[in-house]
Order: sequence, then structure tokens, then C-alpha cells
Amino acid sequence: MKNSYYSLICMLLFSCGNVTPKHEYRIIYEFENIEKVSANDKHGTVQTLNNRLDKIASDIEVKLNNKQQIEVKLSTDFELERLNAIITNRGKLEFWECIKIDEIDYFFIEANAVFKTEKDTLNPFFDLMEYRGYYNGELFSVAVKDTSLMRTYLNKKEVKSLLKGEFRYTKFLFGKPDIDNNVPLFAVKSNKGNKAYVNQTHITNARQSYSQTNRPTITMQMNSQGANRWERMTEIAYQQGSQIAITLNGIVYSAPSVSVGAIKGGNTELSGDFTLEEAQDLAYILSANKSIPKLKFVNASAIND
Repeated sequence: MKNSYYSLICMLLFSCGNVTPKHEYRIIYEFENIEKVSANDKHGTVQTLNNRLDKIASDIEVKLNNKQQIEVKLSTDFELERLNAIITNRGKLEFWECIKIDEIDYFFIEANAVFKTEKDTLNPFFDLMEYRGYYNGELFSVAVKDTSLMRTYLNKKEVKSLLKGEFRYTKFLFGKPDIDNNVPLFAVKSNKGNKAYVNQTHITNARQSYSQTNRPTITMQMNSQGANRWERMTEIAYQQGSQIAITLNGIVYSAPSVSVGAIKGGNTELSGDFTLEEAQDLAYILSANKSIPKLKFVNASAIND
């Protein structure tokens, strides 16, 4: 009788799909602009991908092959498209102090004058602005179709030279498009080395969690250096009533304000209208605490189906 019950349970488990079969993949990637990728970066990419994939796969083998390509062999129940997104995400996480619109209003007025002369139109710069930002840290928004032109304007040498004093190294960053296909533009304080004061190297752990409104987020813990810097950064934001832009691969995902004073202990949260799957995958990526160069998918083959 026991054997009969055991057989029935096994049949129900497998027939109802409660056991997800694992797929074995061999995937090849190339480095974009490989001539600019150092040997240390190549080997660091192998180590970082091993750290990422260790949380979601078994029988992992990531190596640099004789063609200087990244070769990944693993067994996982993740579909190839999702797996590819985890592998190719650069994982470049950065925290920046936002600049308020009224602090650099002069810059946009002077920049508009530059393009007014060039374009022979009344407001070539201002005409690209959809609305001014007040509460979420953004300066204003730009229609998706105009982001390339706005980026070209902002990167012009004669325009960048208009930024003076403490705003000399201002960095302009776009956020994610909203439901109306408008993209928020942020200005953040940078430096000569263009290096964020707090970044992914300070993250020791990341996990998928939920916000107070039950939306998927990523909760992160920082090392001692990151915690000290984060405390200082949030103290400044609190005192000045400003926001901190949290970017992933150069895109602003959120720009929270600090309403309760300096945040101690090195804990923070990344939100950005994520699906549950996206939040889980970003937690895998950020747990590796290192960014990688840009990778380009070459091909994939199933070792076993």
C-alpha cells in the first residue's frame, strides 16, 4: 500500500508541473570595444559573472576562451532571455547628489541663447522642455523623441563651458520614460574624475523586497566605507532639502528625498516601478558588487533540452 501511495504522489508532482526542468546552456559573448577592455577587466568579468550566476544556477563554468570571448556554461530553470539580461547587465550602480532647477536656471537661459543664435528660432532649448520638475528631483522632462537632440545640446563644448564654480562638473542624466513617453532629466554634482561618491563597490548584499505600497524593490546593505559615505550624503541632502539620484547603468531609477536626517548603518532601497522578476534579477546582479564592461551576445546552444 505504501508503494502505491508513493507512486501516486510522484505521478502527481511531475504531471502537475511542480518540478521545473533545468536547461543546460552554453552561451558566448563578446566585449564591445574590446580594444579598450584591459586584461584585468576581462578576468574581473569572469569572476563577477560567476558571483552573479552562483545564486541562480548549478554546474557553472564561466571562462575566457582563446578568442577572448566570455563563455558561459550552466544549468538553470531560467529562460534564455531572462538569463541573458542578467549576464549582460553592467551592474553599474551609482548615487549622486541632485542639483535643484533654481540653482542652475542661469545655465539654461544662457544655453538657450547659444542655440537661438545657431538655430535662428526664439527658444530652441526651451521648446524641448515638457514640464519643470519640482518634487521628484528632476529639472524638467523631454519627449522620448527629443532625448537625443537634448543630449547633443548639453554635450556641446560651448554649452558645457557655461557651467561655473561648484557646478563645473555637473552631470546630466535621464530617467525612465513615463506613461506619456516623457523622460525626466536630472542634473547631479560630479567631479573631475566623474566618479560617484557611493557606488556598486560599496554594496555587500542585495535582496528583493517590497516597498510600503507593496511594490517590488531592492534592499541593499553597504560596507563600512559605503555606510559612512551614505550617512554623510544623506545628511547633506536632509540639510539642503535636496534629492539623491540612484542610477543603474547611467539611468536614474529613483531620486528619493531625505526627510528624517542622516541615514546610518548603510541600508538603502532601490525602487523604480519594477516587476517582481526584474527586482529579483537586479538583486542577483547587485549582490556581485562589481560592474562589468558592455557585453554583446554572440550565440547560445542547448547542451540538453
